[in-house]
Amino acid sequence: MKRLLFKIFGRYYSTAAINFRQFTTYCYSILHPYHYDAGRYQGTFLAKSEKLENNVSGTKVDRIIYVFWTGDNDITPNRIRGIKSLEEVSGVKVQLVTPENLSEYIVSNDPLPEAYNYLSYVHWADYLRTYFMYHHGGGYADIKQTSASWGDAFERFEHSDAYALGYPEIGFMGVANGGIENQTLKIDLRNHWRYLIGNCAYICRPKTPFTAEWYKETKRRVISFTPSLKLHPATDPFGKENGYPVPWEKILGEVFHPLCLKYHDRLLKDKALTPIFENYR
Repeated sequence: MKRLLFKIFGRYYSTAAINFRQFTTYCYSILHPYHYDAGRYQGTFLAKSEKLENNVSGTKVDRIIYVFWTGDNDITPNRIRGIKSLEEVSGVKVQLVTPENLSEYIVSNDPLPEAYNYLSYVHWADYLRTYFMYHHGGGYADIKQTSASWGDAFERFEHSDAYALGYPEIGFMGVANGGIENQTLKIDLRNHWRYLIGNCAYICRPKTPFTAEWYKETKRRVISFTPSLKLHPATDPFGKENGYPVPWEKILGEVFHPLCLKYHDRLLKDKALTPIFENYR
């Protein structure tokens, strides 16, 4: 039936179907509020918890936004505009991290794993944002243009007990659950997307249960790919060639969004952090 309707109505049917799913999942999450239950996710990293200090209310957070350009290729004009936009609009310090200054931020007793060297440029940035948010905290942003100051968001975050602050996830289609094998988790992420924050810009406190579990699982996944990455290292920025073995969302979205759901009651949302998603490459 769906195929028939698509043949008849084309993109109009697709748009209507997306809007209908967006509406029904939004309503579902209101009628069925989400409560984390480790028993629902047995056998997954989401069932484990880090025993760390939870009393973070009022602790200082570095007012800095880290952005990453991981390759040795030239920064594109659109990306340069993105950096300038963050510098001029965000109201806080913006620090560009490149291969030239990356070593300044690597913690001596936690070096980058061997597998990191074989990742794509995109996955380098995915790993580094996780590493920085756990070890250093502060802000992170994709290199995209922004339209609002982050100042009030930092102020609000600093005077809260939240683990992270980000812009509201846009909808069920923005959720990174495509490769998740646990069907309960996959469905929960789809139905409760309004609890999540987006994955392109946020502020985090370092070494909270949220960032600790995020970093621990990301690191574990990257290390697990070591043998296959040695055989098929990235040969292009996006990891699309040479049998590159790491799926697009495997070491970031599929870890980050489940943990956002788990710790949703310790997350704040602020639309000011929403990046501009057009013409950024």
